[in-house]
Amino acid sequence: MRLSKPALITGVALAILLLIGLLFAGNYNSLVKARANVDKSWGSVETQYQRRLDLVGNLVASVKGAQGQEQAVFGKIADARTAYNNAQTTSDKAAAASTVETNLALVPKLQEAYPDLKSNAQVTLLMTQLTSTEDSILNARNDYNKQATTYNISIQRFPKNLFAGLYGFHTQALFQADSSASTAPTVNFGK
Repeated sequence: MRLSKPALITGVALAILLLIGLLFAGNYNSLVKARANVDKSWGSVETQYQRRLDLVGNLVASVKGAQGQEQAVFGKIADARTAYNNAQTTSDKAAAASTVETNLALVPKLQEAYPDLKSNAQVTLLMTQLTSTEDSILNARNDYNKQATTYNISIQRFPKNLFAGLYGFHTQALFQADSSASTAPTVNFGK
């Protein structure tokens, strides 16, 4: 059986359309998977941030009776915690988390300056848990940056860049060190 010329042209056209459809579907599904991995990694970062904020709330409550400079530090931490909880975007959450980190760096110095804080078992336990949480945050951020970098490269490479633009996939921001991270925080307790 021999196919007629119109049937052959129709068959070839359908095969080409099928290949194009498969190309679109494959690229779209690949981009969806990559974006889902980024979202999952960001969820891990947020989980660790929430753990930190819960610990910070307990730490602030544990030293509620502190006076002067230490109250200012814990007030800033509490304000940053509130800012994080109210943040709507990834960038706002990262900025608030950075503020928490900057002020948390002062807490060990407070413990050194005020032996009562250092001898408080609850404060010491919370500081140990915060240190562990900070390590978990670092790991979660590194994983997020790895996933986001893979995703960003994927949507910028040919031919996926064509599909990414068509489907509305956009690059994801990476965690970068805060500009103040290169300078150690200064502590002055007026002593």
